[in-house]
Amino acid sequence: MKKYKKEIMVLAVALVLGGLVGIMEKVESRLLEGGKLRRNEAGEGVYEEELKLTIEGLLENSSYLLKVPEKKLKKEEEKRLIQAAEEEIDNQFLGEGAKEGGVRERVVIQDRYQGGMVEAEWSFDHYKVVDPEGNIIATELPEEGVLVKGEVELVCGETAMTKVLHFLVLPPILSEEERLLSTLETQLANQEGEYISLPESIGGYPLRWEKSTGGTGIKIVFLGMAVAGLLPMVEKSQRAEKEKKREWELSKEYPNLVSKLSILLSAGMTVQGAWKKIAHTYEQKRRKDKIPRQEAYEEMLVVCHAMESGMGEERAFRQFGECCKLASYRKLGNLLAQNLRKGHRGILELLEQEAVTAFEERKYEAKRWGEQAGTKLLIPMVIMLGMILFLLLVPAVITFQI
Repeated sequence: MKKYKKEIMVLAVALVLGGLVGIMEKVESRLLEGGKLRRNEAGEGVYEEELKLTIEGLLENSSYLLKVPEKKLKKEEEKRLIQAAEEEIDNQFLGEGAKEGGVRERVVIQDRYQGGMVEAEWSFDHYKVVDPEGNIIATELPEEGVLVKGEVELVCGETAMTKVLHFLVLPPILSEEERLLSTLETQLANQEGEYISLPESIGGYPLRWEKSTGGTGIKIVFLGMAVAGLLPMVEKSQRAEKEKKREWELSKEYPNLVSKLSILLSAGMTVQGAWKKIAHTYEQKRRKDKIPRQEAYEEMLVVCHAMESGMGEERAFRQFGECCKLASYRKLGNLLAQNLRKGHRGILELLEQEAVTAFEERKYEAKRWGEQAGTKLLIPMVIMLGMILFLLLVPAVITFQI
């Protein structure tokens, strides 16, 4: 029994889910006993029901999409709703303009009234004064206003009627600024000829005209200030990145450098001789462009030039460790400097041990870099997964909606 525990659990979950879905489908289904479908209430609209139809001898479980219309109202109910819609229109049509006896901005109209039960279709005889949405679009109107006739056809089920409304459209109340700008616009529009003369005054107010420059100069100044503010941050970031790259190259080359030193010392060379041999070999290959620039050997060349200029070996080796700025190189510089005071006894064993330790640390660092690279690859992989899911789900959703 324990052997099939997982299979039994999966089967139980499937049975429970299947039962719940079946119950939900049964509850949500509109199909009643006796082969009846319940209609929506009037105003709720038509709904579709997907059924399986079987015609003995012709069709077997064929898909059939049935459109179920809403309930129909009685004639008396339709007339009552249209009358209520008329009252609704009378109460709200003029809006705030009802207090002034005319409309200045818009009349309040709707496509449906009485909670959507009555449909309405509007029209106005002065299309240059009022648009189909009821907005006042005329810019110039006489002070006494313009009389406009509006018609609305109200439809409820099979009952329809037309209502006519007359209303007065008054000119908008303009502020002093709006009035002057309107006058200026009219004056400029009425000019004829090849050129337009810019008026020097309007309504007693003097005018001053200037060509707009777009503020490009100011934008350049602000852009320059922004760049100047960001430049130190960018330079600091670049320096930090450059220093990080230099430390990485030094760390990568350290095991090889220690190994070369130990090999040359084991061959019988002195510390200074081995040092110069490695540095000058690098310098020759570098001049011939056989190898790229390597920071560790560049610092070794600096030490060689310093010793050739008269600097003591102990000081030069310690300075080498400080210039490299890494703990491993400081350790190597101190090791070589102490060797000068104690003699060459034991230096070879110490260097060989340091080489082994350095290679082990190099392996550990390589493993850590590999793990970091794998972590960074997760981001593009997640993005690709999202794109794949998007490409798969969007067509499925669109098909389901259709």
